Amino acid sequence: MAQNSGSDKIHRTNLRMMFSFKMTYVVLCFASLLLLFIPRVSRAVTDVNDGSTLTSSELQDLVLELKGDDNRLMRWSATDYTKQKQQSVCDEHLPKALQTIETSSSDTSAQALACELATFCITDNPVQRARLGTNDYAAIVNLVASSDSHTAAMASHLIYIASFSNKQNQQGFFQAGAVLRLSLIIKNASSSKLAIMWAAAALQNLAASYCNSKGNGRCSWDWQSLDILSISEGLTITSDGSSIRQKMVADSALIKKLKNLACLGPVKGEMTDQNPYVGVNAVVGGTHDESSNIVPWAATGLLKNLALEPAGRLLIEDGDTTLKCICRMAHSPDWLEENKGGGTLHYLRPSDPCWFQDDDYENGKLCVDDRFLDKNGYTCSDYDKATDEECLATNASGTSAKTACCACGGGKPEASWSVSSSVDQAGQ
Repeated sequence: MAQNSGSDKIHRTNLRMMFSFKMTYVVLCFASLLLLFIPRVSRAVTDVNDGSTLTSSELQDLVLELKGDDNRLMRWSATDYTKQKQQSVCDEHLPKALQTIETSSSDTSAQALACELATFCITDNPVQRARLGTNDYAAIVNLVASSDSHTAAMASHLIYIASFSNKQNQQGFFQAGAVLRLSLIIKNASSSKLAIMWAAAALQNLAASYCNSKGNGRCSWDWQSLDILSISEGLTITSDGSSIRQKMVADSALIKKLKNLACLGPVKGEMTDQNPYVGVNAVVGGTHDESSNIVPWAATGLLKNLALEPAGRLLIEDGDTTLKCICRMAHSPDWLEENKGGGTLHYLRPSDPCWFQDDDYENGKLCVDDRFLDKNGYTCSDYDKATDEECLATNASGTSAKTACCACGGGKPEASWSVSSSVDQAGQ
């Protein structure tokens, strides 16, 4: 019994020691985890308050410093003043603006201003444009879905500028889901005009292909036949937007909406403050933000790049209305609408299919040629002075110029359109 009693005491003592050791081990482990956790919390708090982001007030001052008196709604280039300011302002503050966009605790007004500052920094500045990275793409695309329409518009504007002639940015935004988010803005009937414009503009640059051309990275395209459009000789694609275009072309609802928006143009009447021309006198921050005049150029510009895809061309030309709208856009008094309309026609057809009753009146009656190439390689535009006998010439499928070409009395004329006066105009 005595031996058993002593053994029991030793056993109990060992148990107490083991228990004490285990508790000490648990406490030490917990303490170690706590020590690891505290610095992380501290770093997270410090990140928000260590000057790595910018306040709304700071951003407003920096935007004003960069923009000067440039209040254009559509800034197709940076002013000389902005170019002079970009290095001194953006070298230090562009990373902070991007961090403000990425920080979820930032208010939407600060994030919108951060997008605006970043846009000024990277316009006409490939060096600054190349500073965006993976985290930026996701954060900017998330802002496109913001419930605040102005923030969504500014994020879309930033994608428009950042995607231009920069393969990393173009593909980065695509991989981050930009096409879906931007398309939803365009298809949403309650979206603001400003948000729709910048969403369509952003998709336009995402859908483009860029080349090794000197100066701007744009590609030029030439028709090799009635149906084959290819890069001009001597150019090489440096950033291919074909997969992005194909994703957009597959969205029939997007194409339908873009066609409707393009047909809101061109601008009508004289340019005034109440009737702005987006390429000339439209300014930011006022009634022009919600003018219907600011949308058609962007929708048409996107259709232009989608027309690089054969399937895109078919969808755009489907129906009797859209091509006529594009014809009118190509004759707009606003140079920006004219540019996008003319570019779209070039990507749709080897030759201009538009015949106006009066070449000086873009809203007048017109006729649009069918797609046609005769057996000798002539298109409808070559039939402007053709005789009745010449108009009997046919293409490979047997369709005659008399059926397909406006100059021969065919094509798709509007009511009361007259072939004689239009051909006289074309021959002058």
